[in-house]
Amino acid sequence: DAEPEEQDVHPVWHVTGLLTFLDPPRDDTKDTIAKSQVYGVPVRMITGDNILIARKTCKDLAMGDLSRPGWPLIEGPEHLPLLGADGKAPKDLVEKFGSYVKHADGFAQVFPEHKYLVVETFRQLGYKCGMTGDGVNDAPALKRADVGIAVAGATDAARAAADIVLTEEGLSTIILGLEIARVIFARMKSFLTYRIAATLQLLAFFFIAVLAFKPDEYAATTPVPSFDSPNWPSFFSLP
Repeated sequence: DAEPEEQDVHPVWHVTGLLTFLDPPRDDTKDTIAKSQVYGVPVRMITGDNILIARKTCKDLAMGDLSRPGWPLIEGPEHLPLLGADGKAPKDLVEKFGSYVKHADGFAQVFPEHKYLVVETFRQLGYKCGMTGDGVNDAPALKRADVGIAVAGATDAARAAADIVLTEEGLSTIILGLEIARVIFARMKSFLTYRIAATLQLLAFFFIAVLAFKPDEYAATTPVPSFDSPNWPSFFSLP
């Protein structure tokens, strides 16, 4: 039997349903971001998700400068820097992109090189930059940040690139570490202040004492016996 000839088939598609996915932030994330900003550590979002999703997430978490007109200011990848042909960051990174990166509340639809260059821009602006991530695409930025933090469940690439690996779910552990670190630093500072003050007090006392008091006026009035003299007190005698 001869095989049937191929025929042009024009299928007709019918919508039978709509499947939606919801990946909301953790319950403690909003509180974590609020505490971080109160402690003077601003938070910025860098995501590969759609810009509409990023804006919705930014609003849900109250992230960024809430007093800004048109908040949240989520930028796309169109005006972000790119790596050069040699694979290095542009030399004029701060001059061209510093203000653009600094004043944005977040970035969406970005690629791994964008994340890397955003972190590099903040570092060149003089900030100590921390980066959290869990995927392979976060590894370059985690490696470049001053403190790279791989969250629980991160890929092996992210763990290898990070400085800290969290073992508990959520980001609240970062705030706990920040609080403990500041307590330790405050105690070290208090101890050093006390030791310096005590040392200066002793130095000032001896300096004034040497200048104000003459040793001759406080010398012994009775002659000190020689070593071979029998007039030493009995408590200096050997048994």
